[in-house]
Amino acid sequence: MPTILAHAELAFALLRDYYTGTLQSGRPAFTGARFETLGGPWNDRVHAGEITAGDLAAVSCLSVNVPGSAAVRVLETQAAEIREHLRDMPGPDVPLWEVPDTEIVKGSAASQLWWLLRDGKDGLGRTTTSKLMARKRANLVPVYDSVVGNVLGLRNATGHWELMRTLMVTEVNGQLLHQYLDAMTTDAGLAPLVTPLRAFDAVVWYAHTSNSRVRERAQRIADKTGQSDALSPLDNAAPDRSR
Repeated sequence: MPTILAHAELAFALLRDYYTGTLQSGRPAFTGARFETLGGPWNDRVHAGEITAGDLAAVSCLSVNVPGSAAVRVLETQAAEIREHLRDMPGPDVPLWEVPDTEIVKGSAASQLWWLLRDGKDGLGRTTTSKLMARKRANLVPVYDSVVGNVLGLRNATGHWELMRTLMVTEVNGQLLHQYLDAMTTDAGLAPLVTPLRAFDAVVWYAHTSNSRVRERAQRIADKTGQSDALSPLDNAAPDRSR
């Protein structure tokens, strides 16, 4: 369990700043704050069963790009297969911690969609794939990137879903983690668009990123809360792009 989550005041402050903070220009401090809403809300049921051009634009808010050849594949040549897998997956309201093993193991609809998206050999890697799937099923699929993976002790995305499901039903500050994060997003006025899985991603990334601009911002927030020792830079990680 990332230690930042036990520091409730700081974790809440980081989450709120990630989604509501602005730059002097008035633009959002983090483009990731628009991941849930750019191109329409992620939980729009009209488009729950398909990947749209708006979804591809939304993942760019998390500092990944979908190559043109991959976009053509996702939106056109493999669109029918993608719709089939999305149809067979749990719906947008079903959370990871409530699904049985059969929904996330090899051979499940979610697993098949993961490998369909990744197998195009056109630059749609594990990080972009996780963000694209999280855009369609934000309650079910956690975002994976090198920062979060490093904090969780993962060398790659293998086992990420299972680990996150276990963490979500682990107690933090007297509550199950998913309840704790749900209360946090509610208090910040971000629920239900920002799910517990996404709140976990935003807070952990913010507290552990090696991006110098982001760390300076996080340090100012930590100093205000008196919890500076809760920030943990990843000394062995290359500076990541801000999101």
